[in-house]
Parts: sequence; C-alpha cells; structure tokens
Amino acid sequence: MSDLTFETFASLYDEQTRFVDYGSIHDELTEEDTVRRLYLIADSLIDDAKKFNLTSITEPSEIIRKHLIDSLIPLSLIIDNTGVPGKLADIGTGAGFPLLPMAAGLLKIAPETRLTGIDSTAKKISHINAAAKYVGLPNVTAIAGRAEEFGKTGKNTLRGSFDLVTARAVANLPVLMELCAPLVKKGGVFAALKSHADEEMLHGDAAAPLLGMTKEAKIDYEIPGGDRRCVIFYRKISDTSEKFPRRYAEITKQPLG
Repeated sequence: MSDLTFETFASLYDEQTRFVDYGSIHDELTEEDTVRRLYLIADSLIDDAKKFNLTSITEPSEIIRKHLIDSLIPLSLIIDNTGVPGKLADIGTGAGFPLLPMAAGLLKIAPETRLTGIDSTAKKISHINAAAKYVGLPNVTAIAGRAEEFGKTGKNTLRGSFDLVTARAVANLPVLMELCAPLVKKGGVFAALKSHADEEMLHGDAAAPLLGMTKEAKIDYEIPGGDRRCVIFYRKISDTSEKFPRRYAEITKQPLG
C-alpha cells in the first residue's frame, strides 16, 4: 500500500477534527477503531488513485478534509435529523465518498446497516469492493450500473429499496432527484450533499412533488479551512410515478422543475 503511516494519519486527523462537530456520534467517529478504518480508506485511495484515475486529491491532509470529514459531517447530520438508516444507497459514488467513510462510522454505530454504492464506472466499483475488503467493511457492497436503470421496474430493479439515498454533487439537484427518488422507499429520505445549492434548490423544490418527495430541511456546515457545504433533505411521502426515471439523456436535457 502507500507510504502513509497510521501514526501520521492519526495526528493529521486529530488536528483537523479538533474543531469539528460530529453531533451525537462524535465519540464514535473519533475513537481509535474508526480512525484506523479511515486510515485504511485513505491508504487504499492513495495507492489506487493513479492506477484507476480515482481522484486528483491524494495529499493526506486534503483527503482527510475533503473526502473523510466531508463525508462524516453529513453522516452526523443525517443521523441527528433523520435517524439511523437500515439500508443506504450512495449514487454516483465514484471513489467511494461518502460511502466508505459512512460505512466506517456506521459499523461502529449500527453494524446492521447495509450500504450500497452505485456508479457507472466499473474500475471505481472494483476499487470500492477491494477497499471495503482491505478496510474490513462487511456492510458495504458496490455495483456497477446506472442509477436510472436500477430505478426502473423490472428484473434487476432496486426501486423503493432504501431508507436513505445519498448523492454528493454528481449533477444538478433536479437531475439528482429524478435519479434518486425512485430508489427511496416510501417514508425514506433523499439527502443531497452540495457545496452550493440556493439556485438549484428552487428547481429541486419544484421537482420534488412530481417525484413523491417534499423538502424537510437544508443544513449548512463548514469543513476545516472554511469551505462551505450543505445537506438538503427530502422525504418521500408518496410512491414515485412509474414514468420516472426517464432516460438519462432526457433527464439532463429537460430536467424537472
């Protein structure tokens, strides 16, 4: 694996999280078992980053700030505002963020929770599955495919399967909502992780009722260094019409809202 040692990582993580608020799960996200799993996630990312073209962020302190902490603060907000999910899906999971850090945290908090990462790039899915095995995350499965295909009715559908669906800035909010809402079970939550979303949110709020969703909250936060982020929560209050999701080209060409 990489040249990063656990001692160096733990020191960097402690320094960066000194002023981070993880809410009710702060102790679980800063204890040694969890920190060691986060270290292994970073270690595997550094090792595979160039091989699989996973991310341009490979400096350890930036991995901690932009990948790990920026996955774990949303996890704390999700748990403190919507509860612990039984089944979670992360759409457009890429190199495994927020999927892998959330899995590391949930393994300590709720080991029965099952997390599924979905991405269309097979090499990224290979990295995630290998990383989950290396880190020791039996609660993670990653599958290659398009979210709009899994959201349709049919043989391989995942429609209505998840208590919580997350997506981290992979597309504009109305597009994300149409991809993610069909996967959420009635009563469940879609959580969009965004760096800025005020204009997008207007369109997202308009799209929500067309998909059986209603907005519950937008919570702003900062990661170390002052970068601003937010999590937008939408609750599924009725079944999504079977005409959604449309084909991806149609979703992006004529987004709802």
